[in-house]
Amino acid sequence: MKVRAFISAVGIAVAASSFAAAGARAEVRVEALDPPLPLTIVGWTAFDPNSSEGLDTTGIASSNALYDGYRELSVERRAAPDPKDGELFNHKARTAARRSSVLPDWPSDRELSEEDQSVFHSALHFMLGAFDRGGREVAPQDAATAQVSYDCWIEAAEWGREDDIKRCRQAFWDAMNAVSAAADYELTDVAFEPRMAPQAAAVVPALEGYLVYFEWDSTAVTPAGQAALQESIRAAEANPDASVALIGHADRSGDVGYNQGLSERRALVVIEAMDDAGIARARISWDAVGESQPLVPTADGVREQGNRVVEVDLL
Repeated sequence: MKVRAFISAVGIAVAASSFAAAGARAEVRVEALDPPLPLTIVGWTAFDPNSSEGLDTTGIASSNALYDGYRELSVERRAAPDPKDGELFNHKARTAARRSSVLPDWPSDRELSEEDQSVFHSALHFMLGAFDRGGREVAPQDAATAQVSYDCWIEAAEWGREDDIKRCRQAFWDAMNAVSAAADYELTDVAFEPRMAPQAAAVVPALEGYLVYFEWDSTAVTPAGQAALQESIRAAEANPDASVALIGHADRSGDVGYNQGLSERRALVVIEAMDDAGIARARISWDAVGESQPLVPTADGVREQGNRVVEVDLL
């Protein structure tokens, strides 16, 4: 589940009201917590920009590299006039630390010209193609640099920051050249002789959380979501005493009532998949929150892949 600090509603209301009336932005420290929690107040919205700092990263190399990259990008974007992108990258860093799938931004999630839409679709297709050929496995650091640089580039393009566009675009293509070369060479050109591997003790998947992603306005699971779903099923099978908790979400691009129903249907898709795999219904509890608890803060009406999910936690 999401980890959220429970802080005094009165304290937040007083802090927000002091600045939101004028549409101002300010840093506020909530002293009731130890250590105090810094929040960024923009309008009536409070962000926790530091929630990805110091997380335990014990996952695979590519997840660790994504965590480092998105955490650094989040720090860069906190100083922007609108810090919501900083919070988006902060969320992606936290997701990587959980060893869950972290997706790059889709061009349709950003306000771009038709020409830019085409450019970013091509870049995204090229990157995901290299990843499908094993780029993340053979060059995890370069793959993470490419994905973070792509998100840096597309975010800068939406806001028209030319210096950041040039810097992030160059970093993306430099990293992608390395990833593509490594994937093509390592996986297709190396001759090897198979040898018997030593027998190792079976590894029991750890109890953890997973994010199952869905297509927009749909109950169809994305390829990345399908991988996360299968991982959660394997973990549930390997930990038969664990309970499974689900929360269905929708992004904010539709009607509130419709999104509530959509999030419920998505949760039921995951339940049915687990049931088909032999996970007892008695072990599964679930809820659906529609667009009311977005994992990625957005304005109303915004399509956001990170909010079209079902959270799966093994407890």
